[in-house]
Amino acid sequence: MSSPPRTRTIKRSLLAGLCVLAVAAAAMQPGRTRTPEHAGELTRPGPTSAIAQPKRNPPSAPRGQPRAFAAAVAGAYARYLANQLSARQLPGFTPQAMMMVRRSGPLPARLHVTEVRLTSLTGGGNSWTAHVAIVHAHGRQATTAQIVLTPTGGGSMVLELVPPDPDTLIAPTPPALGPTGPAPVRRAALEFTQSFLDYTYGHATARQLRDLTPTLRAAIASNPPQVPAAIRALRPRIASLTLTPQHGAWLAEANVTDGQDTDQVISLLHRLDRDWLAFALRSAG
Repeated sequence: MSSPPRTRTIKRSLLAGLCVLAVAAAAMQPGRTRTPEHAGELTRPGPTSAIAQPKRNPPSAPRGQPRAFAAAVAGAYARYLANQLSARQLPGFTPQAMMMVRRSGPLPARLHVTEVRLTSLTGGGNSWTAHVAIVHAHGRQATTAQIVLTPTGGGSMVLELVPPDPDTLIAPTPPALGPTGPAPVRRAALEFTQSFLDYTYGHATARQLRDLTPTLRAAIASNPPQVPAAIRALRPRIASLTLTPQHGAWLAEANVTDGQDTDQVISLLHRLDRDWLAFALRSAG
């Protein structure tokens, strides 16, 4: 199941809006900055053999312990996905969140799931991403679910839960990033696109954008995105990349996914001195 239409619309608006703002002319001087990518805070996973049985339906999280509560919710939800726990046993869900759970349901029987295991939890405050490993008839794969908490008088409850998309588990693994175009151009396109995704989803600042001209950086930074918590919790990545020569430059078309939806980031790169840099963005479609 894909993410709700409103969430999908917001994500595509963020990408499209930044692309429109950043359709810039080539800058005369390169502005290459390399900084470490944002890394989410990881929680050491529990025993790999099984998920601990959650306590029965606490009304809310203890005050001041959102991480512990989110971990309990994520572990219980992993068991629910594997048909090892009923929806009514999920802890601390608001009626709104419970409606999302019941609408999406556990993982479909056609997957022949043998194990669903919580591997890590990233995020903070009221926005969390549960990373789970799923073993089923199509092999072993990883996916994510997003958990949004809401404060209550006694602590927190689950306000929203965005389930994993089972279609991404059934589909074959996409081929490796396309080996089209020269290696330096491909590397620069991948570096820029991933940093642009991190920026669009609220994981990085404009200073952390990589392999682009100063003019394009300024255009992108001129209108920073306002990213909702549910979207910030996602972890976008590049699924495939195609490079096409275009009048001395290269057109880079990247198919990207965040585990819930897919989209495109299209950029133009040219060479300045020894470096290939993105100098413009194009809107997809």
